[in-house]
Formats: sequence, structure tokens, C-alpha cells
Amino acid sequence: MTGNSVIWQPQEVEDLLLYFKEKIKECGNALVLREVHHEDCARRINEKYGSNFTARQVYNKYHKLKGEWKVIMDAKSVSGASFDEVQKKIIHDEIEVVKMKSNNDKRAKYYNVPIPFYDEMEFVFTGKHATGEFSVLQTPFDCPPRQDDDITGNGRQGQDQVDPNNDPSKHYDFDTLPDYDSPHSVGSKRRAEDNKEKKGKRAKHDYAMVQDVTGAMNNMSETMRFTHVTDPNEGIYKIIDNMEEYPLLVHLDLQTYLAENVRIASMLKGRPEESIKQWVARWVMDRYPMP
Repeated sequence: MTGNSVIWQPQEVEDLLLYFKEKIKECGNALVLREVHHEDCARRINEKYGSNFTARQVYNKYHKLKGEWKVIMDAKSVSGASFDEVQKKIIHDEIEVVKMKSNNDKRAKYYNVPIPFYDEMEFVFTGKHATGEFSVLQTPFDCPPRQDDDITGNGRQGQDQVDPNNDPSKHYDFDTLPDYDSPHSVGSKRRAEDNKEKKGKRAKHDYAMVQDVTGAMNNMSETMRFTHVTDPNEGIYKIIDNMEEYPLLVHLDLQTYLAENVRIASMLKGRPEESIKQWVARWVMDRYPMP
């Protein structure tokens, strides 16, 4: 390591990928990556190479490799590109590659050179040979902090707190007894305040649950993109992903519709992006009419 930068040697990167490949083989679809996995991976690499990687650095490297794999898949799907299975090399016209480099296209660096750890990345990031088998959901470090109650990372939003109003020693406090001389007793006010507090706690808990579900669905969307990287209509899926005016569920519904109606997707392919957006807007209005 130099300063704040982290330098990964090739053998360390390979061991990182092999670790997650091993976990996927063990658990299959049941695997949900947690911080404990990144800690275990860091420990193994440190013990083997005398390094000093942290769980966060393993997590960051894992997702950097995942991003690189997405660029590799984009490069592989370019029209005119072919793939050498023996050398694990994407073959493309050199003149086109030079043009791409001049435009700072990230895909250019992966053409006409062997791609290190291609097989390992394919297994870890696309499932087993892009079939969707062994898909992995990640639990990112940047989720709202939770307290883990055991080593497996089963988190809860916070320690259970004792409600002072439920303390048995205070059940007969005279302040909580009803005042029969008043139509609005103190006890009634106290109960109303208790109900507000409980509702507030439920709202926070429900909000946390919504965040967890949203994070899982985002990961599912990302996994779905990796399972159709060889789809000839990949460009349309990407345009839909970039339409931030529609929620995630609409994206997934529309992408599923196009995957099931290949002829419509083929007709949209190659059309100007503005035309595609107009078609999507009409489709959304038909599918989700305003109340």
C-alpha cells in the first residue's frame, strides 16, 4: 500500500475471485454476501501473502472488478467483435480500437489482449456461464448502519429500548390515574402520547424495511442485466435503465415485456433515442393509466 491507495498484486486478485467462487459453489442461490465474507476473504489473503487488507478494501475491489466485468461484456457485445475462447481475448478491428481510444472509450483496453481472470470473473459476476445460476446479491457497506446480533450479520436497527411508561413500578403512579373531575384526564393524554411514540417507532421500522427491499430490488435489477448481456437488444435495455423519470418496477416490467416480445424490441433497435422514449411513454400510459 502507498499512502491511501491500495495496490493489489495479480495473485491477490486471483485469490479474491477464487474465494467468492468457492462461496458461490457452496451456497448457490442461497448466498447473500455480508461483511463477514469480506472480512474472511481479507483474513485469508493477509495470512497467505502477509498483506494488510481490510474488509472494506476487499469489498471495494470486488465491486471494482464487477464494474470492469460490465465494461468487458459491453466490449464483447459490440458489432463486429468476436471472442477467442482459448486466449480469452476479444478480437476487434484495430482501426476501430484506435478510434475508441481517442474517444477515451473504456472498452478499448479490453480488445485484442488476453483478459486476466476471465473465467473466474464470468463465474462470480454472471452466474455459471451467464445462465443465472449462482446469482449473488450483495449487502453493501453503504447501507444504513445496523447492529449485528451475531457473526452471520443478522442485523437489527438498534437495541430494544425499555418504554419507561411500561415500567411496572410506575403503573400506579398517581399522574397516570384518570381525573374524574375533568373530561380530559391526564391518563388519556399519557396514553395518546404513548401511541404517538409507538407509531413513530413503527414508521422508522417500516422505513428501514422499505430501504432493505429497495436495495434488494436494485441488486436484482443489476443481476438481471448481467444475465442478458448477450441479448442483441441490450442497447434498448440500457436506454430504459437511464430513464430516471420512471421507477424501478416500471423498468423491470418494460424490460420483461420486451424480452417476451422480441419482434417489438427488434423494431425499436436502432431507432433514435427520442423515438424510443416516446414509445416508452405511450407504453407506460397504456400499462399504468392515471386514476
